[in-house]
Amino acid sequence: MARQAKNKLSATEDTYLAKQVKQGNEAAFRQLFDKHYEWVYGKAYRMLKYNHQDAEEVSLDVFTKVWEKLQDNKWDPKKGSFWAWLNKLASNTIVDAIRKRERIRESVQTYEEQDNLPLNQYEDDAPGPDKHVIRQEAQEILEKALEQVTRPNHRIAWILRHIEGCNIAEISRILNTKEGTVKIWIHRCTIELRQIMINRGITWIQ
Repeated sequence: MARQAKNKLSATEDTYLAKQVKQGNEAAFRQLFDKHYEWVYGKAYRMLKYNHQDAEEVSLDVFTKVWEKLQDNKWDPKKGSFWAWLNKLASNTIVDAIRKRERIRESVQTYEEQDNLPLNQYEDDAPGPDKHVIRQEAQEILEKALEQVTRPNHRIAWILRHIEGCNIAEISRILNTKEGTVKIWIHRCTIELRQIMINRGITWIQ
């Protein structure tokens, strides 16, 4: 209950600040920036192959767009929360940056496969004081493996699905491609990650 109240308060604060920014209030924009920059940067850092400079550049670009679009009344609070709007804006900006840098051009046939739950919906119930350390080590192993994935669009789709928790339809809209294509990208990334893990002597648990 307390967490719900906190989230509601945070959303109310975002709405108030965003409306102030629409009126040209720079102090309100700074508050939004300070509140959400770390989260946007983390999202960019994961999707941009763990490159600090690129993540920082794109994160600043996201907030430049936030300022400009709020000035142009591009966000309507009646159609969704500020955070949801920011999330979509950030995702699109990051993907555009990746396309610009790596010139992703790939055409694949639609391929249907079973849609599994994203990894971030599973909870690790293992007891013991080493739980946090184990989770951190596993995350580092996964990050290094993702860096070795050869196809950027496969890696992006996999991260959006299994780390960001987006559903297939959302990823399809973000990447501007068919849902079937998204599924095969995720599937192929999983296969490549499995082989990378095996090559490093790490057991891949299905």
